[in-house]
Amino acid sequence: MSQVRYGSEMIEGLPAGDGVPGEMVLAGYFVAVTASLNGSAVPRRAGLTTASDCLVDRLPEDGYWFAGAPEALAACRSLPVPAGARLYALLVPSDHVDGFAADVVAAGTDEPVLLAHLDRRAGLPVGEGAEDGREIGWEVLGYDDGLLHSWLCNNPHEAGVRELGVATDPDRGLLPGGEAAARVAAWANARRDTKPVTWFPAALIEWDTPVEGRTGPVASEAPVRRAAQPWWRRTSWRTGPSRAVGAPVEVR
Repeated sequence: MSQVRYGSEMIEGLPAGDGVPGEMVLAGYFVAVTASLNGSAVPRRAGLTTASDCLVDRLPEDGYWFAGAPEALAACRSLPVPAGARLYALLVPSDHVDGFAADVVAAGTDEPVLLAHLDRRAGLPVGEGAEDGREIGWEVLGYDDGLLHSWLCNNPHEAGVRELGVATDPDRGLLPGGEAAARVAAWANARRDTKPVTWFPAALIEWDTPVEGRTGPVASEAPVRRAAQPWWRRTSWRTGPSRAVGAPVEVR
């Protein structure tokens, strides 16, 4: 492991190819707070970690992607940042990039960072990957109506565990590697009982250094979510007035 600087801290870098099969494309950076997930239709996880807007809170608000780590950290400095907030990068295997990008384009949402990295037709540079940080696991995601959704908050999870024999991390809810995530994505795409999105595997990179925000009272614990809403309800609810990060999620 190489040593790289993040703020005043020296942290370990992620060597190229360390547990990451094939070419990986950087989708973007984001800042998020882990969540406690507890519900009958979703796996119970104390520190759920995901890029899905359905299950965790993003800073400065949901849907924010950044082209680089400095921009992501700078955007949080004027905010009251929860203690559990961390910087993340999402990496997508190159052979799954086109399906993800096509769903972003089809949604017609304003996603300059994602498209700059993913859509080769946009004529912009493709990200080379996150050089720093630590890979913490893989997940399976789909893009719909401007938000990323996880297979954990949709019907495929229980059936996938049962039929494929895969297992997610008992704390974070992540899959152990790219092979398992690719199997789940292919399986979910072949089903007819999921939303019509392109499911794809993705690796999460985390910088385990607290994100600095403005001083003052902040939330010290991650928000507790009793159950995940179906994404069509979550998406509809998210389009309403903004709320503070860490506020309870109303489950209808």
